Parts: sequence; C-alpha cells; structure tokens
Amino acid sequence: MDPVITDRYVKALLSAATNLSHQKLVEQDLTSLKIELHRSGLKSFLENPRYPLVIKLRAIQKIGELFSSSLTKNFLKILLLHSRIGLLEYISERYVELYRESKGIILCKISLAKDPTQKFLDQIEKELKRITGKSVELQIKIDPSLLGGIRLKIKNNVLDGTYRRNIELMKDRLLEGQYT
Repeated sequence: MDPVITDRYVKALLSAATNLSHQKLVEQDLTSLKIELHRSGLKSFLENPRYPLVIKLRAIQKIGELFSSSLTKNFLKILLLHSRIGLLEYISERYVELYRESKGIILCKISLAKDPTQKFLDQIEKELKRITGKSVELQIKIDPSLLGGIRLKIKNNVLDGTYRRNIELMKDRLLEGQYT
C-alpha cells in the first residue's frame, strides 16, 4: 500500500463529497462496504484478474444501488478502472479518519472486561470530551482476558489501566527483585 496514492484518492473523494454535502453518506457507505468486502467475498472477486472488467463494473453498478450516495459507486468504478481496487480498505479507513478530523470528532477505542453501563459510557465520553476539547466517538471492545479495569486508545496513545496489565507489571517487578 502506497500512502501517498491512498491519500490522493481519499482527499479527492472527501473533496467531492464535501462539494455535494455527502461526507456522512460516503462515510456510511465506505464503512458498510468495508465490512461487506470480507463477509461476502467481494474483495476476492474484484481483485481477481480472471474476471473481466465488464463483469466487475456490472457488479459495482448493482452494488451501487445500495449506497446512500452515487458518489461512492462512481468512486469504486474509478478505483477499478485504475487498478486500485486493492486500496479500497485503506482508503475507507483513511476517509473515515479524515472525515472525523474535519468534523472535530476523535475516535476512542475502549477495551473492557465486561459490558459497561450506559452511565459509565456517558461519564467516560464526557470526561474525554473535556480533556480533548473535541467530540468523542467511543468504540467498545469486550475482552474478558483483561480481568477488569479499562484500556483507552486515542490515535497512537494507549492508557492501560487493566488489571491484567497491572498484574504483568507486578510480576515483572517481582522477577527483577524490586519487592525484596
């Protein structure tokens, strides 16, 4: 994957979506398409050179009827015609990232050992909004192996306050002889 090429396509798509006021629609289309790529085998089909371009374009035309924005369908055609369909997942991720950035939204990935209450999530969201000064979108992942506590990931920053991590740190200190 070439990040320069990916960013060019993403910025062109975001610009076109902005001109049409379709930023959110394209974001929704790309998010659902990314999930569908793997689930349905669409990615393998579109990347397979054994299938003629005409058949792939017809498939995109049919799939495009499900999109909220015709811009998404046209964009897929461009990727296919320029042999860049393999970049679709990266483009999708980057588009969502730039879209959020343009709207002042920050993604926060939260890992917990069990399902949180809505009150807890509201408190976390409120506090993160206060700290970052931006709107926050929470992405929750349940991982029982964490035992308890919370792990937050915002961009490249990770705050790990899980019991599992604390136990690992304690184990390392014991092995180093810090608690003798």
